[in-house]
Amino acid sequence: MKLSSSTLRKAAEIQERIEQLQTELDGLLRNDSGQSSAPESAPVATRGQVRRVGVVRGRGRRSTSPTGPLAPAVVQVLKSKNSPMSVSEILDGLLSNGYKFASPEPKKNLFARIYRLKGVKQVGPGKFAAE
Repeated sequence: MKLSSSTLRKAAEIQERIEQLQTELDGLLRNDSGQSSAPESAPVATRGQVRRVGVVRGRGRRSTSPTGPLAPAVVQVLKSKNSPMSVSEILDGLLSNGYKFASPEPKKNLFARIYRLKGVKQVGPGKFAAE
């Protein structure tokens, strides 16, 4: 099955939203000390998009992975090899470096997001390198 760039982009957007919701759910479930567990804001749907209204956050966007953002971890793996790598090879490198995915299906997550990661470029069919 050949996937178009628009399908991959939509998959990446959905995956990011799932990870945001997972993070919010984890935060709510950790809040067992009797405090209010209401979210800081509710998502508001507008013309097919979901946006956050009134969100108060600390130091910017929180990482959805316990080991940090995905882009720098992928770039590190790509730079360590100095030759183009497939998604499977990058995933193996990430896991061997101790990267933890919040998603239960890390290969699908990586495949959907790799096309939009900063510092990563596609250099051939299914092959990626650091910019």
